[in-house]
Amino acid sequence: MIMLGDGCYINRRCTFYADQGSVIELGRNVGLGPEVMLWTGTHQIGTPDQRCGTGRAGPIVIGEGSWLGARVTVLAGVTVGAGCVVGAAALVNKDMPPDSLIAGVPAKVLRPLPVDQFSKEDLPGGRPLRESGGGKQMTR
Repeated sequence: MIMLGDGCYINRRCTFYADQGSVIELGRNVGLGPEVMLWTGTHQIGTPDQRCGTGRAGPIVIGEGSWLGARVTVLAGVTVGAGCVVGAAALVNKDMPPDSLIAGVPAKVLRPLPVDQFSKEDLPGGRPLRESGGGKQMTR
């Protein structure tokens, strides 16, 4: 089952795999970049003659207001807390706390994000984007 909160944005070519009756839940105002994969199914490690053991599944919860960049993969049983930003191509294989900047393979918390105000340090490159000549292109 897939549950979407109000205001969610799902970019192109995202994959939702809700295996064995498990749930994928996106909170309100969650944004998914292109090719994000939410994968609730997995397998136990089997014996040497068949390493792909018994299948199992776990829910995935993406908290309210979180943003997952392009090609992020979230595995079975993981909760990404509310207000998180997950960097492109991260592999999220364990729960992440709310209001965190997350990246890497495997994903880890890089730092907490402010909850009371927005600062220029939270923008890519540490400075705001501005319009250039004619307002058609964004530059730093």
